[in-house]
Amino acid sequence: MAEIDKDLIRARMAGLLERVDEPPAFDAGLHDLLRSLGSEEQVAGARQFIPGMGESYGVPLPALRVIAAELVKWGQRHVEEAFALVERLWHNGSRDERVIAAKMLERLGKREPGRTLELAASFVADIRNWEECDQLACFGLRNVVQRHPEAVLPRCQTWVRSGDEWTRRFGVAVLTSLPKDKGYRPAGREFAVLDAVMADEAREVQDAVAWALREIGKRHPGAMAAYLRRHAPGANRHTRRIIKQAMKVLPDEDQEAIRALCD
Repeated sequence: MAEIDKDLIRARMAGLLERVDEPPAFDAGLHDLLRSLGSEEQVAGARQFIPGMGESYGVPLPALRVIAAELVKWGQRHVEEAFALVERLWHNGSRDERVIAAKMLERLGKREPGRTLELAASFVADIRNWEECDQLACFGLRNVVQRHPEAVLPRCQTWVRSGDEWTRRFGVAVLTSLPKDKGYRPAGREFAVLDAVMADEAREVQDAVAWALREIGKRHPGAMAAYLRRHAPGANRHTRRIIKQAMKVLPDEDQEAIRALCD
């Protein structure tokens, strides 16, 4: 991958932001920028790993982060317009614009957690693949769930009971940010969310559950091991798959004990 010219992207974004009050002109200019930064090779490569990706300009993630950062700087002075832009970018529908939208929400969530949560929640039913799911959950809501878990975890309880697998995965993936907060202590609420999907049949959901448990286990292995021991006896093949993936971060003796309970 060619080196990203951050200064050039910033200069192009400065020119684009002069037209931000003209949505058709701004969107056309942004699409021109994305085309110049992307490639069909990048699109083809990403499509191999992201089933259901949809339209993409093939822009590398580092370049998308630079674009999002410039939009966030502008958005700090134009909050209303920034939220409107996030909504428009998401609904424009390209992979690249949805990544930018999620990155913008990550920063906006520090100052406007309530609005960030509501807007992200309005996008969930429109998720098409694992990348959109994880970008929105792990970045878009990162600061909101860390600072206001009491507002987010009840939503997660609803999301993990959805009939749509991407919605269920979203409700789980949001939890992966909790243990990354320095003050995090397991409180049981996150485990109550995971209870609903510990036997989920969808592999994309199972992978997210194991991921969330590993993140908890890295910080609090005892709490995670106790949770797995509770689910191990009589576990079906879906639960066993989750347990097998999750316990990799535990000490060997805990892994052996949990493995024995699954047999």
